[in-house]
Amino acid sequence: MGFVATRIEDSTLSIPMGRKRERARPTAKRASRLQRLTFVFALLVFGLASTYSSIALLARVTPALFPGKDLTSLGIIRPLAALDAPLVPIKSPSEASVFNKRINLLVLGIDRRPAYGDDGKPLPIPDNENAGHLTDTIMVATIDPIGKTSAVLSFPRDMLIDIHTKDFEYEDRINTSFGVGVRNGKTVSAGIEQLKLDMKENFGIEIDHYVVLDFKGVEKLVDAVGGVEVDIPYDLSVGNWFYSDDDLNGIWLSFPTGINKLDGYNAVAFGRHREYDSDFKRVKRQQLVLKAALARVFSLQMLNDPLGLWDAYSSTVRTDIPKAKMPGYAALLKNTNGQLATYSLGDPVNDVPTMTGHITAGGAAVQLWDPENVQYWLSQVFTRSQYSASSVEIQNGYGEDGSVRAAALGRYLKYSKGLPTVSYGPDQAAQPHTSITLYGNEKETLAKDIAKWMGIQESEIVTLPKEDTSLPDVVIVIGKDFKVPGG
Repeated sequence: MGFVATRIEDSTLSIPMGRKRERARPTAKRASRLQRLTFVFALLVFGLASTYSSIALLARVTPALFPGKDLTSLGIIRPLAALDAPLVPIKSPSEASVFNKRINLLVLGIDRRPAYGDDGKPLPIPDNENAGHLTDTIMVATIDPIGKTSAVLSFPRDMLIDIHTKDFEYEDRINTSFGVGVRNGKTVSAGIEQLKLDMKENFGIEIDHYVVLDFKGVEKLVDAVGGVEVDIPYDLSVGNWFYSDDDLNGIWLSFPTGINKLDGYNAVAFGRHREYDSDFKRVKRQQLVLKAALARVFSLQMLNDPLGLWDAYSSTVRTDIPKAKMPGYAALLKNTNGQLATYSLGDPVNDVPTMTGHITAGGAAVQLWDPENVQYWLSQVFTRSQYSASSVEIQNGYGEDGSVRAAALGRYLKYSKGLPTVSYGPDQAAQPHTSITLYGNEKETLAKDIAKWMGIQESEIVTLPKEDTSLPDVVIVIGKDFKVPGG
């Protein structure tokens, strides 16, 4: 370019004799420099604008792909931290943001046993797309990005629920819902949508994604991680039992109390046992296997490469979780440190049964359920993020008969408001007014809500530093003015 410019300057732009060329040359140079500076400046502005747009786009996309995270927490914009005035003001999503909402996964175990012909040979297993199967296992796994907690809720398969079709509603067992959708829609997706609808209409649970496995798939997954170690309590142990996974071939198995090392076949067998006890205990066995499998995944650090993990085992499961979200979900699961809380709607509440056996007019054995108990378990599993992993201690400062009032408050907070941990502390000297003390500021919302429920002004909450991690988040000392909320 330099050679061409010289030639142009010497010929095309040559100035006729008699004019002062030396005056024109500095003007041309100044114009050229100005043009170049303008071009460089425009390029710089464009680059900064592009950088800003890119970071702004990342700021929006990051919480969607990595729930509970922002660019700073992921280390993406740390180099900008040294600047006095950051170019891009990145604001983390609030707790109420859609990006920080709880993630609910529907987990289904499908019972697909082959049928046999007259010659004793297995017939082809019907394609998932064209046949409805009973869901032997129904769970909802949930992860809270803010509280960094995970839990799983199991549904007894004989629960009697309302099935919602486009034409009418009727009552049937929950394990028929998936099959109804598959038969009506002719696809697995239709089966999932049917069960998602029934989950929402019966229990108010919104499902984000699903995972479907058959028992051969579970067997392969357990074998892939080298088996699992399950610590079996006495009430879930199994004596000599003949088990068959194909209704033709079988072996005698037993699962005694204590540590049992199980391969895939035995893990599935243990999780399916219900020969001489209830389906509620089978739910507990399945949860033991699930927790053991998760512990194994953590011990092998398999979540460090979620996409590689998916590529290796995708043939054993069916899910609608996009691959782009898998690293974020894996990071969320790592944040829980593998601490999975397990719940079942088959469990009683305060010694009141949640499920009651019933025989329908058609002779089917089903389980009726107590709505208040179910609501309690839902509040425990899907705890508000602001209450997650919180602890509240109640102390008697009322005096005589104060322990009865403290117990009433405890029941109210635990069963009516769904607080996860409510305990009772030592009695205090009698005091005229009820007090609320907040240790630290992480559970400020919880303290304010308790004050509102109890009719106490927020300004009366005393906040102290939480210098001892064993301290509860909130301490309530009931005084002479105490009245049971809602009473």
